[in-house]
Amino acid sequence: MPLSEVILISMGLLSIAILAAGLFRHYSIPYTVLLVVIGISLSELAQFWDMLSPLQSFQLSPDLVFFVFLPALIFESGLSLDARQLLKDLAPVLTLAIPALLISTTIVGLALWALLDIDLTVALLFGALISATDPVAVVALFKELGAPLRLNVLVEGESLFNDATAIVVFSILLSMVMQGESISFATSLAAIMEFIRVFIGGVVVGVLLALLVSEMLYRLQSNVSAILTMSIVTAYVSFILAEHGLHVSGVMATVSAAMTLSVYGLTRITLDVRRVLTETWELVGLVANSLLFLLVGLSINAQNLLSHLGLILIVVVVVQLARAASVYS
Repeated sequence: MPLSEVILISMGLLSIAILAAGLFRHYSIPYTVLLVVIGISLSELAQFWDMLSPLQSFQLSPDLVFFVFLPALIFESGLSLDARQLLKDLAPVLTLAIPALLISTTIVGLALWALLDIDLTVALLFGALISATDPVAVVALFKELGAPLRLNVLVEGESLFNDATAIVVFSILLSMVMQGESISFATSLAAIMEFIRVFIGGVVVGVLLALLVSEMLYRLQSNVSAILTMSIVTAYVSFILAEHGLHVSGVMATVSAAMTLSVYGLTRITLDVRRVLTETWELVGLVANSLLFLLVGLSINAQNLLSHLGLILIVVVVVQLARAASVYS
């Protein structure tokens, strides 16, 4: 597809997303769910309406999600999070993000292995994929209701860190599936050691890069344009350097970089510049979220979805029970 068509379709999808947000703002429909439904509808219409037929070849790719959308969304979330409150609540956040997610992954995997007769490693792979939380709708509801800051930080903090946990666990299990390895004590121990290396390595990369950028911006007395530019550089370089260059967690690197920049770098610049930076990243997050969830909807085959509805409902119940078990335990 020519680049001109890609840009035109992207702008059209973005316009649809903003229009839908305005039209449905008084309805209790989560924005991301609404976008997925619109994406599915557009995908179905494209089969019968020639004008929309280019949408059929306009699909998500793993690299697009991983290296374009994910760093922007993770960095925006990390930057907007109250870092000082998060440090106070780091113990419960990490408990929810690591042990609780591993419990949920195990429960979902074992349940699907027993109920649907799926290979155990593959079932655990799905458990890792599905156990991470996406609190976009919940956080929006918290803001409307005026929920306590601590509750908001717990939910957002868990989401940021359990994304990293889920991606690391998923990558390890996927490697085991591809190599045909089965679950054993030796492979489990190796997986745990690899998880610790990847998780902590990502944190170190993100913190060091953000400290370097913060110091450079402060020493050079940079203006708002330079600060905005370097924040974008930090988001993408931390992710790609960690994930692709050093083979550690890109998500943890980007989260750590955003929080370090927020605590160490932004405290030394004026309030006006901080406000511009925050508003700019909110815009980036809105654009990335809007396009991502519309593209998710476009990637879904509605007929395929309906034909597997029974299995999907079973999995939904299992995931809810696993989530409850991990949180309450």
